[in-house]
Amino acid sequence: MTNRKKIDTGAARLPALARVNVQDKALSNWMQAVTEHLEVRAGGRGNEFERGVTLRELVALQGSVQGVTQLLATDKTPGEGEIVIDLGGGLSATVAVERFAQSIIESRLFKSLAKTLDDPSRFDHLAQEIRDELLRSIADEAAKRGAEVRELQTVVQSNERSLAMAVREVTASLRNASAGLRATQAAFADGQRAMATNVLQLQASLGNYYQDGKPGRAMLEQEMTVLAGYSEGLRAQYTLKVQAGGALAGYGIAAEEVNGKTSSAFIIMADKFAIVSPSYNAGQMSTPRPEDVVFGVDGDGIYLQRNVYLKGNMRIDGLGKKLVDGLRGSVLLSASGSFWSDATARQAVWQALGNSGSAPNTNHLIVGDAVTITNGSSFTQTRHWMGAAWVIPAAVLNGDLLVDGTVAARKVDTRGLTVRDNAGNVILDANGLDAQWLRNLKAAQVNGLGPLATKDKARIGDTVAFPDGTTMNTSDFINRLQRITSNNIGVFMDTAAIGTAYIGQAAIGTLQIAGGSVTSMASGAGGMTTIYGDREVELCSAWVNNAAGGSGVVVIALVNAMPVNSNGSLSLTIYRGEIGLQYTGTSMPNGYRTSAHNSCFDSSPPSGWTSYRLMARAGPGETVTVFLSNIIATGGRR
Repeated sequence: MTNRKKIDTGAARLPALARVNVQDKALSNWMQAVTEHLEVRAGGRGNEFERGVTLRELVALQGSVQGVTQLLATDKTPGEGEIVIDLGGGLSATVAVERFAQSIIESRLFKSLAKTLDDPSRFDHLAQEIRDELLRSIADEAAKRGAEVRELQTVVQSNERSLAMAVREVTASLRNASAGLRATQAAFADGQRAMATNVLQLQASLGNYYQDGKPGRAMLEQEMTVLAGYSEGLRAQYTLKVQAGGALAGYGIAAEEVNGKTSSAFIIMADKFAIVSPSYNAGQMSTPRPEDVVFGVDGDGIYLQRNVYLKGNMRIDGLGKKLVDGLRGSVLLSASGSFWSDATARQAVWQALGNSGSAPNTNHLIVGDAVTITNGSSFTQTRHWMGAAWVIPAAVLNGDLLVDGTVAARKVDTRGLTVRDNAGNVILDANGLDAQWLRNLKAAQVNGLGPLATKDKARIGDTVAFPDGTTMNTSDFINRLQRITSNNIGVFMDTAAIGTAYIGQAAIGTLQIAGGSVTSMASGAGGMTTIYGDREVELCSAWVNNAAGGSGVVVIALVNAMPVNSNGSLSLTIYRGEIGLQYTGTSMPNGYRTSAHNSCFDSSPPSGWTSYRLMARAGPGETVTVFLSNIIATGGRR
């Protein structure tokens, strides 16, 4: 019998295809086409989307041949506890959520976190001398020694191994109570493996703490370790664990590279984990409120408060989906009533979801639920649930949302109806008609026009009579219809004086107001910058176009800044060009953002474009971070 074993001989390579000269033209064309097809499938030429995919590549993507089979055979509908991953090209795969959890549990970092602080195997990765030192209980040592400070140094250097270790221990004890601290630093190398570690251990012990006479202990252990080995690869890990009796908690971060494959992790292990937003009152920390616990995890689930923002897809257990609050779509319902009632609307949605009895609260509502309450005649109102209250949406319906001819006239309430022209001007409303011309208006339906209603090119007489009994010649009337200019404006108004007028938009060179004029206004802003020592830095500037004979320029500047690592100061100076106009100084406490300002009046600015700059200087030996700066300059003339 012959046993055969399949061996992976590496990726197959397409050999170079030699040119073959044949006399048959058809055969030559066929061989050229086959050559091109093979090279495209091998990825050597042509469209990259036509390249063939090998089983080796699929295994590298999925992890195993079994994974590739699942990738190709599994339907896109996810099973329980699974999500669908779109791989592109029409391919998809299902991935169990539990797989991620299993990878965490099997990681070296989690296994290290899960070991209790009395587990002797937790230091198996260290050299024997280091393990022996760390596994001695510092609380037991304290019970033997009492109050003592002890330091130990160990150095080993040979052809096989190199070791240096420094240990410092602080202990105290009295009767059944003992406590100790041990700080251990060590480095080790043997030619194939090198590592360095820094371990801090704290223990407090109280004898006869439990009913069976055993001591009660509280322990803290922090370990920082880096390792480089030919067989183990590269690894850096930090863990902090605390244990009180049987309660264990900790967190750790780790990064490693093994055979060119990199990975990293940050794991927290605790009964409860929460993120709390700091609460401030008048600039001081205050006791956090329940709503400040914005995120939390415990054995019952995950808790979120405030808003949650997602960019991407949120995937939910496929078979676990039910028509429950948060997964259903919004509803559009109606209810009977002669006035709006939140309780009526809430109950309408409650019953529409198949519930009986009265709705206990608003938890069953989702944003977008809409209810119309009507009595069929005098009252109708629709409101939408917006997350906190029922709100009238006041929606704007664009004409593109409506199909021509689908809105029945009897469904439209014309009270308050207005008709506008293309410019948005009202030409027809409940108060009358105001249009420049009317098409197909019958003269017989218009009263009061007399002959003008039926004749073409009707002439106006020599004079026109007005309701107050005065008359005006037609020539004067025509003159008044001409364009108003500076030469004839006196015909239309006395001394060209306007008592009250509204101007929608106007282009004005210089606007005179009661003998004065406004000529120019400008502003500038600066971004985040850091000022070191006693160096003066320009933060922002503004250019003002001053008119000749101007009454002056008002300049206002504002800065928001904070000193770095100490109390500090900030000097602000406003310059016109290179001339300093105004100086101010501000003291700033460490750790707080402070607003500083400066302002001045430049009474004699030059005409034309003028630059106003805001310069800042930190105190000697100080560093100040400026978050934003603004300068505003306004010039005028009298």
